Amino acid sequence: MNNNKGFTLVELLAVIVILIGISLVTVTAISVSLERRDEKECKEQIELAKNAAKIYFSLNPDGVEDGVEVEILKDYYYLSEVSKTDRLEDEDIVKYEDGTFNYYGNGKCREEHFT
Repeated sequence: MNNNKGFTLVELLAVIVILIGISLVTVTAISVSLERRDEKECKEQIELAKNAAKIYFSLNPDGVEDGVEVEILKDYYYLSEVSKTDRLEDEDIVKYEDGTFNYYGNGKCREEHFT
């Protein structure tokens, strides 16, 4: 009687293929999740900068043109250096006549997610 208690090569290859498939699905899901997180973080940074610009324009109505740079908002502490604005560089936040604001820039957020 030959009672071999082991796995055949085909069985081992099947297990390896299944493990590779599971890892590919997992890695893909994680990378998509990280990309969504980065995009959401950029949108939050831009909104934070817009809100800081609203405060800046409301407290400095005289002599303000139609825009302010993010660095000015940081210099005058409308935006904290610790806040999540590290991807917004020397870019403008424009105030329109109807009171709305928009971020125009080619900072890392704009380059990576909004081009």
